[in-house]
Amino acid sequence: MDPLSLLAIAFAPGLLWVWLFYRKDKYEPEPKKLIIITFILGIVATIPAGILNTLLLPFSIDQAGILLLFFAAFFVIGPVEEISKYMAMRVYALKSKEFDEPIDAMLYSVVAALGFATFENFLYISQYGPSLILMRAITGCLGHAGFSGIVGYYVGKAKFTSPKNNNLVFKGLAIAAFSHGLFNFVLFTQTILALLFVPLLIVLVYFLTKRLGEMSSASPFKPSDHYDFKCPKCKNNVLSSSNFCPECGFKFKR
Repeated sequence: MDPLSLLAIAFAPGLLWVWLFYRKDKYEPEPKKLIIITFILGIVATIPAGILNTLLLPFSIDQAGILLLFFAAFFVIGPVEEISKYMAMRVYALKSKEFDEPIDAMLYSVVAALGFATFENFLYISQYGPSLILMRAITGCLGHAGFSGIVGYYVGKAKFTSPKNNNLVFKGLAIAAFSHGLFNFVLFTQTILALLFVPLLIVLVYFLTKRLGEMSSASPFKPSDHYDFKCPKCKNNVLSSSNFCPECGFKFKR
């Protein structure tokens, strides 16, 4: 199969997941340019991650013993790839003025992860054939999105909770690296343990969807449906999110 066709097959699931996750940002959607750049930076992040993985793992995973597999998964691949994806969103998206609600950090992290996974998909199907893409669309794309979603969740909490606590970022990276390492380790064993990737993936997806909903609900742009007070001028019931009375036009001081 020609390279362009392989590229299209590799990109299709990643872009589909980006679109689905992008729709979760309901109240103040991020500019598409920001999403595209973050996705591209996720692709670029595969370069330092690949170099470091190669330097730190000068042996074949397929021929390694259980201890080397444990080392590779938990102490190299997990930390290296999660830090690389985190840097992909840190260098641009997290510095943007558009980073103005808790869900944004999760969206950036997931998009960067899907860019990372998309290029991995291209490498895998180039070597093993396009039939692998269905499995990679689930294990690769959702796996990377889930791990990075953990990081994004804690980055959002670090920025928007009071008092701010940047240690939460390191906590998120540690949990993501451990989860990534565990996921890879059970697959590396090529034994009955490998079946554990299914419940692990289910837990990841559950965490991702639940926390995305939680962060979306915490958006300061979410319209309120509660009539919390009355206009001091006309006594009309007014939504708590309103800056002026829709009845008489009186402007509220915030």
